Amino acid sequence: MGQPGFQALLRLVNTGRCWVKLSCGYRMSALPPPYEDMVPYVQALLAARPDRLVWASDWPHVSFKGEMPNTTDLLDQMLTWVPDGAQRHQILVRNPEQLYGF
Repeated sequence: MGQPGFQALLRLVNTGRCWVKLSCGYRMSALPPPYEDMVPYVQALLAARPDRLVWASDWPHVSFKGEMPNTTDLLDQMLTWVPDGAQRHQILVRNPEQLYGF
């Protein structure tokens, strides 16, 4: 969590000038789904600007050398990453509506 790059991301998202895609935990995690070691990072982003977060599966998982993730597992990880139903709805529905102008 103390990595300079992640701290820079938090500062940037706090400005409201960017969006952060919650995805590809399988590329960064040392654990299997639901990639629980990513929870502190997601919590920090939720604390900063939950209104600037969106979710993506990153399918078709190009340039990935490991075991291909199951897309259902990737969606299920949201239950661990974002346990609050209202915040999940914001990330999965309201934020994409705003970002993409649905």
